[in-house]
Amino acid sequence: MDELLCTWVPGTIDIVRLKVSGRTIELTSTRLARIFGSRALDELYLKGRTVLKANPQQVALLA
Repeated sequence: MDELLCTWVPGTIDIVRLKVSGRTIELTSTRLARIFGSRALDELYLKGRTVLKANPQQVALLA
């Protein structure tokens, strides 16, 4: 399981920046919710950042 650090991209309302295995990926919050479930966004909305645990299949969907 990989840990993903998720934060909002400054100046946007729906783009999330993920850091995983030394890579940085940007995607929409809608796509993030489709991959990890809508509950994955709860802490992101409340605190502006969250750490998600991802299995290899989920990491592959981010590419």
